[in-house]
Amino acid sequence: MKHTRLQLLHTFLAICMVGIIVLSCKKDEPFYQVDAFETELHRNVNKYRQSQGLSDLVFFHDLFVEARQQSAAWKNSGNPTEGLDARMDKIIEHWEPVNPVDVLLATINSKDTAAARIVVEYWIQNSLSRAVLMDDHIQSGPGIAEGDDGTVYITHFFMKIHD
Repeated sequence: MKHTRLQLLHTFLAICMVGIIVLSCKKDEPFYQVDAFETELHRNVNKYRQSQGLSDLVFFHDLFVEARQQSAAWKNSGNPTEGLDARMDKIIEHWEPVNPVDVLLATINSKDTAAARIVVEYWIQNSLSRAVLMDDHIQSGPGIAEGDDGTVYITHFFMKIHD
């Protein structure tokens, strides 16, 4: 009987410890789930890069979060550059040595995944945007925010990694 009580005490203490660990691991940052449109946008960028003989970009969650936040800032302010310099500085500062970051912006009136192809086609038609798509980036993160009027604000960050 004594042995069973000791086992129960150990089990109870183990459960308490797990609870303490779970509570201490709580993050203050919001959880971001990748939207189907963001996934399709990333896929279409890679599809274009493949057609040009370039390697796929790795989806980088940290860039996605920054892009999502930038799109929300743009949606809320009406200014596509609202906070962009500070956000770019934060990204660059976080990954030392300096890793060049480029950004492409767009708006569209649909979150339908077919619209992601239209956005990439728009970027391909613009020589400056096409240069970003064709550059030697290895990671990217697209993020969107949707306005009350249905406008979809798109920010797509691209990062190079240097030794």
